[in-house]
Formats: sequence, structure tokens, C-alpha cells
Amino acid sequence: MNRKKILTYIFFVIFWVTFYSLNGKAGVLMDKLLKKTRPFVQQGTVPEKYFFSQDNIVDLNGHVSQEVFNRFQGLIAEANHEILIQTFWWESQSQAAQKIFKGLIKLNKKHIKSKVKPKVFILIDSTILQRAHGKLRKVVKKFKAENLGPVPTAVSLSENFQDAKKYILNFAKKIPHVEIKIQKYEHAYIGSLHGKTLVVDGQIAMVMGTNPQNYLNEPHAWYDLGFTVAGTAAKGMRHDFISAWVQAVSYDDQFKEKSKALKNFRKKIGCSRGLTFTCRAWTNIDAKWQQKNMNDYRSVANDLGLPLETNFKTFPSRQFIQNNQGKPATKISVALTTRVGNGFPEVFKGFSLWFNKWVKKQKSISQGYNIDNTQDQAYIAAFGSAKKHIHILTPNLNDDDAIKSLAEAVSRGVKVKLITTFGFNRSTENYPGQGGDNRKGYCRLYKAALKLTKDEKKVKNFLHLRWYTRPDGVRIDDSKSVVDDAGTGRPDAMHAKYATIDNELAIVGTANMDTQSWNHSREINLAVDSKEVTIAWDKKLFTGVYKRSDLWEGPSSCKK
Repeated sequence: MNRKKILTYIFFVIFWVTFYSLNGKAGVLMDKLLKKTRPFVQQGTVPEKYFFSQDNIVDLNGHVSQEVFNRFQGLIAEANHEILIQTFWWESQSQAAQKIFKGLIKLNKKHIKSKVKPKVFILIDSTILQRAHGKLRKVVKKFKAENLGPVPTAVSLSENFQDAKKYILNFAKKIPHVEIKIQKYEHAYIGSLHGKTLVVDGQIAMVMGTNPQNYLNEPHAWYDLGFTVAGTAAKGMRHDFISAWVQAVSYDDQFKEKSKALKNFRKKIGCSRGLTFTCRAWTNIDAKWQQKNMNDYRSVANDLGLPLETNFKTFPSRQFIQNNQGKPATKISVALTTRVGNGFPEVFKGFSLWFNKWVKKQKSISQGYNIDNTQDQAYIAAFGSAKKHIHILTPNLNDDDAIKSLAEAVSRGVKVKLITTFGFNRSTENYPGQGGDNRKGYCRLYKAALKLTKDEKKVKNFLHLRWYTRPDGVRIDDSKSVVDDAGTGRPDAMHAKYATIDNELAIVGTANMDTQSWNHSREINLAVDSKEVTIAWDKKLFTGVYKRSDLWEGPSSCKK
């Protein structure tokens, strides 16, 4: 081999090694996250081929509060084929929902001459008590009229869906060139649909902590966040939505479009004889179930207008972000971390132990069912691999595994900065099995870190706990707030779900650091492997909020 050929060969070897080092390999933190989560992909909601991808566009500008729905409105208005929206709560008169409706009006105008109507699917959380909604409406009216206190959550969810459905279907009559479908996600007890996403044409998507509700109304909006991603991750988010929609429709024996495929599917999941509680409590259409029953799953998805594979017109994602006050970062690695719903409360310990053993046997997995999902394992891996710092925004902190992972990080000399809202959802977080309110969570985290380090000075240096404050520096005490229909009773709280690790990895989406999100709810998050993205988000979304926040009172505030 002559010298020229040898040099050419060496050049190409160096080129390809460099190329794959930069583009074909996850960062150190992401690599550890993937090793921890891959065994649990099939227990999630996203097929393995979409779980991790490296071809994504991510907006460096995360969206705050009403900015989320400004982006919502723009994306909806530019859709060509399909809009998928899932949310925990919907209030049609809220500023956020009205922006969604404005986007749909623009979409209708855009498609006046189109041969095919774009389809809009809206999925809203509810409960199996929805079936008694007539009686529940009377209960709600009585609670409100006689000022009997907060309306029970299960009742509120059922009432919320009925009001949303009525408003949306009336609105749909005004936009004849767009087809709108709305469905409730029924579940047993606390296995809520807590996912909040928008997917447009299967190519660009948003994940957020926000619901279209009155608490987001300006000028006293909750501090909440949303994020835009395009590429394979958006395709994966579409599959997450499809599995939720198929499950919701299959569970609803009142659903009118009773195709042959749907009837067969209901039989397969045990929902064909009106056994509503049983099928909701025991069945989740996770990725493993989908794969095992792919022919039936594909058939019912097609019948419902949500084919698993699409050939939609290309959405100009990068150009859209640039034209809408965004900054697109390209070739970003993203893992979609999810969990399916689990309707059984932790308080039934004896039943939970038996149930977990049964699930292990059925699913051939090695750990407890509640954290056997890519979401929880991603957090545990990220916190467990941190070397410098962890930054967290969360409405609530009380999950055992989250607290343990953060305490271990402090013991390793990792600086943990964490912000919650004082008293947020105090009444519901103190229900049996729900982990306790934020004051208790802070005390548990401090004591866990101290037990590991046996060094008060180290804990003080590395564990920084804060209470959220408004932009003017006033602390929010959500425990004294009164819930009302106008959304004015709980102003200015913080509802963001956000974590960054070592300026390398960000995990953002719908999960709180609480027992509900880690052990019960259906959730979805983006794990983003990018120094550029992480630093940009921290600068815009975390640093200022942290600087103005109030210090935790310290261990003296804990009950002994």
C-alpha cells in the first residue's frame, strides 16, 4: 500500500471516529440513564424504536405560563393533518383554552378549500365515577351552594369532563372544516392521566406541566413550563397519545363508534361485559401489551382514525420555531420516559404486596411495580450519577425513592437546589398513602441526608431547599388558598416539573417529585442530552426563580 493510500485511509478512520463520537454516542449521564431504563421500556407507553433518538430539534427557549399556549396556538394554526391534545384538566373559559380555540379558528380558515379535514383529538382525565355524572353534578352544586369546602377530586374530575365536552362540541359546530373528537380517560381511583402533551402532524410536539385552566390566567398565573421538540421524539409522543386514546375508548362502553375491531379489542382486555372497574384496575396497554397484541391494536387504532404509521406532509419544524421567537438546537438526543397508570393506593399495603408479586410474575420483572418504569428509573439514574449539581422545580416533594436518591447525592457532595411552593395541595398530599405535604417532604429529605452523612455542616453546604416566591419576592402560601371557579383563589403558585443535572442533562415534562406521579399516574417526560439546551433552560427558567426564592426555615421547623 503506497503512502497516499495509507494517508487517505487514516484520514477516513479519524473522520468516522470523530463523527460517531460527536453524533452517534450519548453523553455520560444519558448513557447511564439508558442502561438503567432500557430494561423497563416495555412497561412504558412508547415503543422501543421511539424511546431514544438522536435526530431531534429542541427549542432552547422553554416556555413559561401563557407562553406555552402562545406556542400551542401557533402550532395548531399551522397543522396540516392531525392535532393530538391530552390534559389532566380543561376549563374552556380560561385564557389558555381560549388560545387553543383561536388556533383552531385559524386552522379552520386555512383549510376552507382543503379536500381533507384535519382531525383534532382531545383526551381529558376523568374517573369511573363519571358514569354517575348526573348525581355528581348535584353533589358539586351542593358543595358550592352551601360552601361545604373543596369538592372531592373524583367528583371534580367527572364534572370537569362534562363541562369541557359540552363546550368543545358546541364550539366544533363553528369550524366545519376541522373534525374534533373528545374523549374521557377513565381510571380506577388514583391512576390518573397526568400527561399533558400536544402533537402536531406526528412531527412536532410539546410537553408541559400546564393544563388549560384558570390558574394560568394573567396577571396572577402559576409559574409553569412547557417545551417544544421535533423529530423522532415527537413520533414517540404520538404513540404515547394513541395508546392512551385506544385505552380510553376501549374502556368506555358508552362510546358510539362500536366497530368490529373495537368490540374484539374490548373482549381481549376484559371490558366487554360492563366490568368497568375491573378492566380499569388491572389492564394497561403498555408497550409490551401492544407488541404482543399488535394486529388487534393496529386494527382498532386504524378504525379510530389514528393509524400507527403515517405519511403526512412534512411540517417545517425548524422554520416554525425560528419564526415564533424560538431558538432551534439540532441533532439533540432525547429519551422519552413514561409510566402507565396504576389505580391502587399505597395505603393498602397487604394488597399492594400481593399485587406487586402477581405483576412481577406476569411481567417477568425484578423490582416493585410502582417504580418499574422508564420515568422513575431515569430520575434515579440521573440523580445517582450526578457529580456537581442537581436543580429541581416541583410542585410537591414526598416520594420515597426521589428523596432517597437526592439524599444520596448530597452525601456524595452534589449540590442539590430544590424549589417547591409552600403548602401546595396540602390537603390532598396528606391523604393516606400520598406521601405528605412539602414541609414534611423537606424534613424527610434533610433527615435522610443527615443520616447518610452524619455531618450537619455538609448537609447545610450541599442541600439548598427553598420556597417559591412571586416575582416581587412575596412567598406563596398555597395552604391558605381557596379553590374557586374563576381561578383567582390560588394565584401565583409554582407548578413546574423540571430537573437538570451537571449542565449536561435535563428531564422535563409532567411528573412531580411525589408519590402520585412516581407510583400512580400516567406520565410522560423528555430526558434531553445536551449541554447547550440544559444551560439555556437553566438560565431562563431556573436561575432567576432560585435567586428570588425564600430559604427553608431549616430542621428547627420539623416536628420531632
